[in-house]
Amino acid sequence: MKKEFIKYSLLVLVCFSMMACNDWLSVKPKTEMEAEDLFSTEAGFKDALAGVYTAMTKSSLYGREMTYGIVDVVAQQWGSIGTNHRYANALKYEYEATNTKPIIDTLWSGLYNAIANANSILAYIDKSSVIFTGDNKQIIKGEALALRAFLHFDLLRLFCENAKSTSDEDGIPYVDELTKQVTVSVSPAKVVERVIQDLTDAATCLANDPVLTGREVSTSEDDGYLVNRNYHLNYYAVMGLMARVYMYAENTTEARRCAMVVIDAHKNRNVFPWADKNDVLNEKKEIRDRTFSSEHLFALNIKKLTDYIEGYFMSTSVPLLTRVSPGTLFVAGNDFRSFFFETMNYVGDVPSKLWQMDGVTVDGQLLTPKRDRMPMIRLSEMYYIVAECDKAIPATAVARLNEVLASRGYDDSELLDPISVNSADAVQAEILNEYRREFIAEGQLFFYHKRMKDEKLNGYTVNYVFPKPDTEIEFGK
Repeated sequence: MKKEFIKYSLLVLVCFSMMACNDWLSVKPKTEMEAEDLFSTEAGFKDALAGVYTAMTKSSLYGREMTYGIVDVVAQQWGSIGTNHRYANALKYEYEATNTKPIIDTLWSGLYNAIANANSILAYIDKSSVIFTGDNKQIIKGEALALRAFLHFDLLRLFCENAKSTSDEDGIPYVDELTKQVTVSVSPAKVVERVIQDLTDAATCLANDPVLTGREVSTSEDDGYLVNRNYHLNYYAVMGLMARVYMYAENTTEARRCAMVVIDAHKNRNVFPWADKNDVLNEKKEIRDRTFSSEHLFALNIKKLTDYIEGYFMSTSVPLLTRVSPGTLFVAGNDFRSFFFETMNYVGDVPSKLWQMDGVTVDGQLLTPKRDRMPMIRLSEMYYIVAECDKAIPATAVARLNEVLASRGYDDSELLDPISVNSADAVQAEILNEYRREFIAEGQLFFYHKRMKDEKLNGYTVNYVFPKPDTEIEFGK
């Protein structure tokens, strides 16, 4: 088998400006000489970090393909894909097809491009003589480390069979420095090790993250740079990602520990509170909080999300529909998530989770929706992880699941009954149901099936390993 490798050169994507850390604007490439100038100021470091997040919002990455696009298709999430659809071959795991392989190749190059930009920050920040505001230097470094880990981990989940193999041939390059030298693959086990190390280092750097310390930050302070921390890989998002990684690596002890850090903060300090029913089910549909934004440990601010979903959920006579009908999927009549299915061009049950609408004016005041948000890590996932880790004690696991269900509008009579959900297998079945309900259009269902080693989905034998590009990927061209 040919060893995969990457030739790596500097590419920095920079945001021209940002407000309160959530207005990611246009980006452009910079040369190495320009990079030295860029990293001569704190603003330059902030812009470079914003550029990494911006790169991730492209439709070829988390703006579509890594969420409701190809990754949800191969999870058999969608049931309305015709023979002429761009995902028709992907649905059948025909990854080498002419309409599928370019999508996969672009995933590979796009994720590594974003990694390149995170590495550019890390290459300059420790040796920088810039005087940073407050704790910004360590926070920027922590986020860059976390982003590098996040992106490598998704590459692992897409392009490797599992997280346990010790063969370099089964792995991917873990690129952690700026160099023009060839970066060769390391084993999946080594990728996990390095992801965990980057996340551990990130957590250390984020020790003074306001979301952890509880320090109030105003929009007037440092132009609001540390406001809206869930648009960044903040301390608790790092712990949530670490829980996800450990779960994938089958280390349930550490997965549970990391998830409980988040859950304990949620319970004790009301960090990332459950979505408010009045926000979710507001009678004015235009301003409904359709993604439960308060619960996002980390989300991307995707300004073009409305444009991206056109032809998939909106502005099309053949929108994507969930393969499992809402009537079957949502067994409780009060489940908030079941209300986010609309009729579009006379087609019913169209997922409207990501629909972006303009605000409405009430009594002269403009009310705007919580829009343009793509969840990357959710509070609910932490509960699912802990429930799975505790499934040998079904009653304990069911109690965790019921906490989520109660937050989704279930009344006492609709909650899971520990008398009937009384085995580890029964708990696991309920967790699968929750992944199907909770993560529609977010791309996490595929990785759940892969972790569970489910051999068949929707009658197809699943191929969980995307093919790596045939040729070397060279950045900056």
